[in-house]
Amino acid sequence: MSRWNVREIAFYGAGGRRRTLEFDLNKVNVITGASGTGKSAIIDAIDYCLGSKSCKLPFFVRTHAESVAVHWTRGDADLILGRKIPKSGSGTDLMYVQAGRKLKLPERSEELEGPTNRDTARALIENAFGIRDTDNPVAATKSEKGRATVRDIPPYLSLSGDVIISRGTLLHDLNRPEKARDIKATIPYFLGAVDQASVLAARTLRQLEAALSRIERESRAHQRSQGLLTQRAMALLTQAHGVGLTSGLPATDESDKVLLDRLASVAASSVALSDEGASEARATLEEEQRELVLELQSLRGKRQMLRQTLREAAGYETTVSAQAHKLKLIEHLDLGDGRCPVCDARNDAGNAMAEQIHEALGIVASEVHAVDGMRPRLDDHSGHIERLIGSRYDRLREVEAQLGGLVRVEEDSEVTGSLLQERARVAGRIDQFLDTTAQDFQTTLPGTMALEERIEGLREQVDPQARRERLRDAETMVSAFATEMLADLPTEVPATGSRVVFSSTPNLTLVEPSRRAVLTMAEIGSDQNYLAIHLALAFSLQKLFQTVRAPVPGLLVIDQISRPYYPKGGDEKRLKEMDKDDDQMAMQRIVRFLFDETARQAGLQVILIEHAYIEEDPEYVAAVKGRWTKASGVKLIPSDWPLRA
Repeated sequence: MSRWNVREIAFYGAGGRRRTLEFDLNKVNVITGASGTGKSAIIDAIDYCLGSKSCKLPFFVRTHAESVAVHWTRGDADLILGRKIPKSGSGTDLMYVQAGRKLKLPERSEELEGPTNRDTARALIENAFGIRDTDNPVAATKSEKGRATVRDIPPYLSLSGDVIISRGTLLHDLNRPEKARDIKATIPYFLGAVDQASVLAARTLRQLEAALSRIERESRAHQRSQGLLTQRAMALLTQAHGVGLTSGLPATDESDKVLLDRLASVAASSVALSDEGASEARATLEEEQRELVLELQSLRGKRQMLRQTLREAAGYETTVSAQAHKLKLIEHLDLGDGRCPVCDARNDAGNAMAEQIHEALGIVASEVHAVDGMRPRLDDHSGHIERLIGSRYDRLREVEAQLGGLVRVEEDSEVTGSLLQERARVAGRIDQFLDTTAQDFQTTLPGTMALEERIEGLREQVDPQARRERLRDAETMVSAFATEMLADLPTEVPATGSRVVFSSTPNLTLVEPSRRAVLTMAEIGSDQNYLAIHLALAFSLQKLFQTVRAPVPGLLVIDQISRPYYPKGGDEKRLKEMDKDDDQMAMQRIVRFLFDETARQAGLQVILIEHAYIEEDPEYVAAVKGRWTKASGVKLIPSDWPLRA
């Protein structure tokens, strides 16, 4: 499969000036030279023309160049991306995108074609690279976490100076929190664990789940409002019963409609009905109040016991999860080959130890299964208890409101001394309630059945278990590729002979060979080791991208593989300037790795930015596209270019 490579990069200055860098496709390209000549700006130029919000080009470039353009090619397809360079501040919104066949970079910046805004340009680039879903109007806003865009590609295209020997940062921009979120969210897509259809389905699922959650919140609020309506209606009916306006107390299971109909009937009746008295109603309500209090006490006790059980289950779950996490380390042991997993010898003690490890693994697996089955049942029962407590509290408030109404009726009757007058007062309250408050609660909420059915269908389509399996497979492939490549690169103990374990979090650890200890990046030590690890990971990811046909260009821009061997800065360096023979051999070994691995991967292009000029290696010399030394005076932007107006 042909992959996108960079054919040319051009910088445009005033008066029709143009500085063009040309590169060979599917090969290693080298630019060597002194510090301060603009070599590292190649990474910034490519990133800027891929729609970066900010412009990181250095000050000298900004003050002498007006525009920059990158000519991408894949087979017979061409893509030219151009952009105006700001003198300072953020990047410009104006971009140029031209796609077609047999395209060439224009001689002048005024001749760049396809002017458009940055958002549209990014969508066009995504379409060319094969990042799908750009025609979705909701996805085009990019506010949705998890949608892959062209801005998620740069971390895989370069090993910049601050990353290549970093002990804590695996990928470009992963140390920036605002970028790390998107890298972590989209890496499953680029690893081939999900396709864009499942990304769309997952996003739609999140949107529908949010909509359902909103409807459920509104429903609960409506229910609370209806609860207030119920309490008020029952209190008024109880008052009406207390003064003889109705023949019986309202039942606890009566609907709001029935309660409102009874209130309307009371409001329409005469206030001169016979007096039944409130003493019987009050006794009934007080008895129900006592029963509710006792039931709530019992339910609270059950809730306390259940919470304690849940806390204990959580601690058990944490312990089991920690045990399960260790299974990955055990998986690397060949327990079935008849050898001791510790000393690698064939003996009875080793076989016995292997059997014990098998039994331990079985126990942990059964414990994990038990935890998975136990926790949902506990959560369901806890929810049931909470709902019972809530319903009993609601009824208790209704009873207390009814009792309060009876008490007020009795107190008002004692003050006025006239039952007829109190009936008129109660009837007036009911009229006012029906005319104002009750009308506010007569709303209808949308049904959720169709929404729930669609959510269930999307959950089946997303299939998180299958996604996890594909992601695990991609992690295994990258780990195997990186382990093989690390063996071809110069390393020091403990990295020498170690196995690489890559996870899509993203994270990387080494399993060193002597004790099979698992080492984090911070524990590995040595700039030479960090250089080898970053090179192995970068080329491994590119190999996986080629395998799964990921929409990532076949490009790696590497900023100085000689960092562990030369002091920073200065002019072009020769191999013989290294003090140690071992360092010279290591440098030559790294160079061989770059050329050999690039040749092995179809469609991969490497642009190496270097201080070192390895004249002892004919292939390296042939790959040099520019020597920007102090003696030659050659730079990315020629010194005779005038300042911008």
